[in-house]
Amino acid sequence: MVFGGLIGISSGAAAGLAATDVKLVPYGAFTATFYTGLGCLLCPSVFYLVTAFLMK
Repeated sequence: MVFGGLIGISSGAAAGLAATDVKLVPYGAFTATFYTGLGCLLCPSVFYLVTAFLMK
């Protein structure tokens, strides 16, 4: 669920900004892509560390 939500955010942000003002689409797409990439890189590592800590 986490990865699906992170990946789907980019298109939703771009579509929402396109409905508001077309000039804002690149900013929204850049922000959403950065957020998605950061989340997909950090979530597995953080999830693993939390799980490893809880299993001790």
